[in-house]
Amino acid sequence: MKKWGRWLIALLCLAAVGCGVFAASVMAGRRPYRDLEVADVVSASVRLTPPDTELEIPDLEKLVSYLNQVVIYGRDDSYTEYAGQGVIFTLHLADGSTTDIMAYNPFLVIDGVGYRTKYEPCEALNRYANQLLGSGEAVVVLEKPPALTVVSDNTAMEALLGSYQWEKTLADGTVEHALADSAHPLDCRELLTLLETSEGTAELEFAQMPDEIFSARCWSDEYWGEPTTAGEPVTVEDGKITLKPGGYVYEVGARWDTVSGYGGTAYYAFYIRYEG
Repeated sequence: MKKWGRWLIALLCLAAVGCGVFAASVMAGRRPYRDLEVADVVSASVRLTPPDTELEIPDLEKLVSYLNQVVIYGRDDSYTEYAGQGVIFTLHLADGSTTDIMAYNPFLVIDGVGYRTKYEPCEALNRYANQLLGSGEAVVVLEKPPALTVVSDNTAMEALLGSYQWEKTLADGTVEHALADSAHPLDCRELLTLLETSEGTAELEFAQMPDEIFSARCWSDEYWGEPTTAGEPVTVEDGKITLKPGGYVYEVGARWDTVSGYGGTAYYAFYIRYEG
């Protein structure tokens, strides 16, 4: 065999070995949180979407133990093309930084960058978050006022969240404030769905019951687009609102105390036609 032939074979062998090593390293993956310790984490929370609920993590040691086992492979941002439940852990670290880790099998998304991930550790993270949600052990963190569902004559309708002031306290004691403004209910015709009923009352079913319903008023639908009218008072008793005959736009104001780590005030609007 000629000399150049032996060199070619040697080069091909080296290339094959190099490719094998590279492929093995890719398949082996890496553990980005292998050295993470409990002392590195000041506080943590997890958001599950759906159902769009955020929980404080009560046991940092358990969370860190799950993260220690996570394995990622090559970068892959195609997670944006998938549909399913996303579980996003937010860690506030001792060095002052914050990181977001989303368990979204077969992906792990770290601060917006997607990676293929080993199935079992990622699934364990997802399962841990859902167990927290179902157990009731973790504190629910509401970033905005709870949803309101209005029910009458066996028909349910979600009210429109309007202006609100809200605050939540994180596990590290930090208080976050949110302030939102909205148009007058009479200027929200395109956003309000009509509920028609033959019953004289409607139940106000909040996702989390308020400490007080401090305001309730209504406007005839004859005044669409005329928000200068004062509105008429409405009676609310035992979580039920008394309806006026005809079509009316209703607005209720509710308050939540901050003893649970969150609270504030919020207004809701809904449109009902009562044919009594």
